[in-house]
Amino acid sequence: MVNYRNHILLPTEISFFCPAYNDEANLPKLISAVYEFLSRVSKKFEIIIVEDGSPDRTGEVAEQLAKQFPNIKVIHHSKNLGYGAALRDGFREARYAYVMYTDGDNQYDVREFEPYLHLLGQADILSGYVEKKALTLRRKIQSRIFNVLIKLLFFVNIRDINCAMKIYSRKVLDAIDIKSTSAFIDAEMLIRAQRSGFRVAQFPVTHFSRVGGLASGSRFSVIADTVKDMLKFRFGLL
Repeated sequence: MVNYRNHILLPTEISFFCPAYNDEANLPKLISAVYEFLSRVSKKFEIIIVEDGSPDRTGEVAEQLAKQFPNIKVIHHSKNLGYGAALRDGFREARYAYVMYTDGDNQYDVREFEPYLHLLGQADILSGYVEKKALTLRRKIQSRIFNVLIKLLFFVNIRDINCAMKIYSRKVLDAIDIKSTSAFIDAEMLIRAQRSGFRVAQFPVTHFSRVGGLASGSRFSVIADTVKDMLKFRFGLL
């Protein structure tokens, strides 16, 4: 096994965050894995949980984790503001040179970043892609259509726009102005970054079945807001 600590290009300061909604059963496993991982691969790190007004005990569980582990900060939304708003708050609060995120539903394993961290020496963004998604047929179709539309409308060559396994360097976040608050935010960030000349490295990741909580990505309101922001961005209104 390669000792990635010996790579001089390995990021030494990492901010990790996750949006969390209906994830009371998922957060303990996720945060435990993230803490162990970051303790191994970085010299300094922080973990931010953005609790997006969950109706379950996600907020309470997040606070318990902040007491259990050092370097954890919890941001609470008084009401559900949506995925895009949760991501924006995570990026806004992150302090370190590299910002890593995944979702609070524990459907990704952050340890799958490890073999590819050295690519940050050549790229400004590390973006995962999933070959086989653990989704319902409806969600798979939605994801496929969305990726095709983004490629056709914006001419970006990203295999899996909405894969929630990404790392951004601070210089990218400082250079781009993110405006969407819907699930279009992933696409907007990558489009703006590529248009600004930043480099993206892509790597394969595994998508696991959701064990606890309820997914909200297929709700009509979520889809409608995403399409609205996509069209506004396409015609220069965002």
